[in-house]
Amino acid sequence: MEKKKTNSTLEAILKQYEENSKPKNNSSKTYDLSNYFSIFMEKGVKSAKKKVRILPPAKEGETPFTELYIHSKEVDGKTRKFACLKEMFNKDCPFCEAREELYSSGEESDKEIAKKYFARRTYVCRVIDRDAEDEGVKFWRFNHDFRNQGTFDKIIAIVSEKGDVTNPETGRDLVIHIGRDQNDNCIIKSITDCDPSPLSTDPEQAKAWIEDERNWEDVYSVKPYDYLEIIVKGGIPVWDKENECFVDKASIEDTSDEEINELEEELEETEIDATDITPKTKKQNDDDDDDLPF
Repeated sequence: MEKKKTNSTLEAILKQYEENSKPKNNSSKTYDLSNYFSIFMEKGVKSAKKKVRILPPAKEGETPFTELYIHSKEVDGKTRKFACLKEMFNKDCPFCEAREELYSSGEESDKEIAKKYFARRTYVCRVIDRDAEDEGVKFWRFNHDFRNQGTFDKIIAIVSEKGDVTNPETGRDLVIHIGRDQNDNCIIKSITDCDPSPLSTDPEQAKAWIEDERNWEDVYSVKPYDYLEIIVKGGIPVWDKENECFVDKASIEDTSDEEINELEEELEETEIDATDITPKTKKQNDDDDDDLPF
């Protein structure tokens, strides 16, 4: 009897989920709304449904869910998110250095503060938003949930029962049921699946979506060490064009308003090349599933 062929992509997804569900110790960019899939609902809307198709990975046997590690901190009154240089690129990271220093003090109060500098695991996958197919490939980001009750867990429940939902011919669209929590934040209540269907009835369209070469670094970006160091110290980084470096806005209080505006405009331009993990879009509440903070 011929041995049944296994689906290596399915195996990679399940392996990733199994590894990340184990208890562990806490140890050039284009910012366009059409690049990001979001569960955002307008104010006053209590529930909604959105349908997506998760695209297959670039290579057979890989998982479509890229793992990122993200630091969060309030900057100038807004919660901002930053890629962890240590976890993502094996480089020095001001957030991780601050965390280690606080833990090493031995003070319980410092250990509590250190938790704020922890890098949280998140996932990013490429999807087609069935309500906006004309916008092409979008990137969907959501947090890992150590309680195994998050978005990834809901997707894996379907994958475990129905198989590889990313298959271009026999995969499944996912229906995301959205509601609000007690704080009125948008959250994913549940995820259900549709019957098997091709990614697109147009083979050329399906091919174009699958072969889209962009990855997460093309739509999000990574701030350099000196920028993050200012953030960790409680400052607001702006780009000093003359000295070609980031400086704390507070250090240029004697500078004229016109010069400060120039610095901030330069920062906006620099973010397109250098940047934090948050796309430039309108503000949205951040929830447990870490939908994009608009």
